[in-house]
Amino acid sequence: MPAHRKKEPFVKLQTIRNHLRQQNLAGWLLYDFRGQNPIAASIADLDFTGTRRWFLWIPADGEPQWLIHSIEQATLDKADPELSGPLHLYVGWQEMEEKLRSILPQDPSSRIAMEYSPNGAIPYVSKIDAGAMETVRAATGAAIVSSADLVQQMQAVLSSRQMESHRRAAAHMLAAKDAAFAFIGQALRRQQEITEYDVQMLIVERFRAADLTWGHDPIVAVNGNAAVPHYAPSAQQHSPIRPGDLVLIDLWAKETTNPDDCFADITWMAYCGAEPPPIARRIFDVVAQARDTGVSLISQALEAGTSLPGYEVDDAVSSVITEAGFGEGILHRTGHSLGPNIHWNGVNIDNVETQDRRTLIPGVMFTIEPGIYLPQLDFDESGQPKGLGIRSEVNCIVHDGRLEVTTLPYQTELIPLGS
Repeated sequence: MPAHRKKEPFVKLQTIRNHLRQQNLAGWLLYDFRGQNPIAASIADLDFTGTRRWFLWIPADGEPQWLIHSIEQATLDKADPELSGPLHLYVGWQEMEEKLRSILPQDPSSRIAMEYSPNGAIPYVSKIDAGAMETVRAATGAAIVSSADLVQQMQAVLSSRQMESHRRAAAHMLAAKDAAFAFIGQALRRQQEITEYDVQMLIVERFRAADLTWGHDPIVAVNGNAAVPHYAPSAQQHSPIRPGDLVLIDLWAKETTNPDDCFADITWMAYCGAEPPPIARRIFDVVAQARDTGVSLISQALEAGTSLPGYEVDDAVSSVITEAGFGEGILHRTGHSLGPNIHWNGVNIDNVETQDRRTLIPGVMFTIEPGIYLPQLDFDESGQPKGLGIRSEVNCIVHDGRLEVTTLPYQTELIPLGS
């Protein structure tokens, strides 16, 4: 397969081989049909993967080997030249299965990594269907194991350039957050009407002016709306922002210079008045303590050289909230992988939605964003339920021996607005 990009030779292949050997894996079998496995396409460096089934076998020892349909040779000519190796062609399904047997190890004790996650625990890497697994098992008798750790190593470890793109995006997010709260505060002091949607559009305009991309629009949520973690206002449905309200702003975006530029994603809270109610202050303090507990646990582990899986961080963070008496208000994991997509393919800080046993390795980035969501809570003097959701979110990059929090400063109290 001819080269189409100039690359440092054999870095990718050697990294994969090192991981396979360390984990006692016979190899990594990449499989795709019509783009259903974007991880395979990314590793192979293919923008288009054709219309027929293809396999790429990367053994712990030996050359990579390709198995593709005979009419798809031109499509795969553009694959990463570092993964060049013998090319096997098939026409019919019987020939495909026969040649697959000739490529893969015929050893029932061997272990083959594929984009599979036991019990669907890590959906981000569950990209192959049960039938493909059955075909591979029938061809080899080998055990199929998850490639999740391999995927993290190959996709979620960021380059220094990607980290810098994230830091610039983080600066934009913090500035947009400040502008949004200033906009709310000014409207309250002038007794002007203002809505969640108005604030959302202000943030969007700042994103456009900075030439950022963001996907769906940011969250601006008051009171009980913020108790729905993924609530977002729209032109058709939004609430006014009034004195005495709590306001949550969650915003995310990235630069557009390179496709693999990385997102920043932050959440801050404010109170529309001079002095937040005691219960709101109390809940925010618990959330901030939970956030800081997660950051401290990771920092200590990295400084000590201790391996730490994502689920253990989630446990520590959630325990702060539960021990404070607000466990029923936990509705999501502590954090998610962050990268070129807002939810990326590295370790999540999660033992709520799934149990993520991947470890925090140098180069990965993620959020720490504990929240407490209480839709029926009374927090004003009227005695009528207003409901609240309180979340605080920071972004973190793992380095060798240390943790970088890229979205400082920490929020330490609810921001008073309109006083």
